[in-house]
Amino acid sequence: MKLVETDPNSGAEIYQLVDDPRPADNIYGEQPYSSADGTRVAIRFYPKNGQPGGLSFLDLEDGSHHTVLAEAPRFPAFHAWGEHLYYQQGGDELVLKRCNYQTLKKEDITSLPTEEGRFSYGTASQDGRYYAASVHPEGGSSKVWCTDLSTGKSGTLAHRDDYHFKHEQFSLDGNNRILIQANEMPAVECVHLGALEPDREGITWFPVDRPHTPRPTGHEAWIGRTDHIFISTGSDEDSPGNLWTAGLNDNAPTLVSVTPYRFGHVSVSRCGQYWVGDATQERDIPIHIGSLKSGNHKCLVLSRTEHDGQQWSHTHPYMTSDNAWLIYTSNRGGHSQVYGAKIPQEFLNRLS
Repeated sequence: MKLVETDPNSGAEIYQLVDDPRPADNIYGEQPYSSADGTRVAIRFYPKNGQPGGLSFLDLEDGSHHTVLAEAPRFPAFHAWGEHLYYQQGGDELVLKRCNYQTLKKEDITSLPTEEGRFSYGTASQDGRYYAASVHPEGGSSKVWCTDLSTGKSGTLAHRDDYHFKHEQFSLDGNNRILIQANEMPAVECVHLGALEPDREGITWFPVDRPHTPRPTGHEAWIGRTDHIFISTGSDEDSPGNLWTAGLNDNAPTLVSVTPYRFGHVSVSRCGQYWVGDATQERDIPIHIGSLKSGNHKCLVLSRTEHDGQQWSHTHPYMTSDNAWLIYTSNRGGHSQVYGAKIPQEFLNRLS
């Protein structure tokens, strides 16, 4: 970990957390790949110049790295601020595994039935009981498959020919709802967002996309321990903002903040009080933190990343579970590495 600079406006100390010849990223921000106690985060490395890719844990307290996988990894499963990192590993069969953030103990969880179709990365419930994934059989249809890891019982929760399901995320409220993105095929003119439950078929739709909002960007997250989600959308010429919340029982969404900025990648703090977003149309792509209660938001850091056509150049920002760090990716030093900014408590206090 190397101190790069202190932001002159927010007072945040910015550290380069990874210094590796391979491109690295923090994977994604909607369901943070980090430990429940806020001390460790997961890092993905990409193969380069004959060096293999991999997954590792970075300890934010002592700067140590701990290897989880020393080969190009599949995209890990969504499981926010958990005790384990869940991931798939191929071979003779596709196996769901998990690794404990603290002990580094690895476990084989279950073999995935690839005869069902091509598996997405999936999501594990907060209690570790369920694993769900969007699955795409040959022929263009799409379904959401779920298994109860305690009993082995599995089944299809939704199966459609007119949607492409993706971006599955278990809720954080203990009710084990699965947020699903449903891109309307074939032209993807509509991006619907819905929720499923492991013990019943059918989708409950959130009031997003037309006529409620401009088309969602595909970046969405559960808000703390609630049945509400936080999303970014496109914008109309007269749109006062592009960040919204929506609940399962809402008739209409709520605009979060009136602002000229247009945010892309989003996340919500574990406590459910703050949102994080990168202003992708601005120079140096600033990363803002905002209050879901007051609507106020401020720039914490300039990411200084430039999109190069690869996922590893996106910031994918998120806060650790204790709201102490903002974790993000940037290629400011020439190629993509993972950075962290210490969040001053005074900064958060000014948002209320």
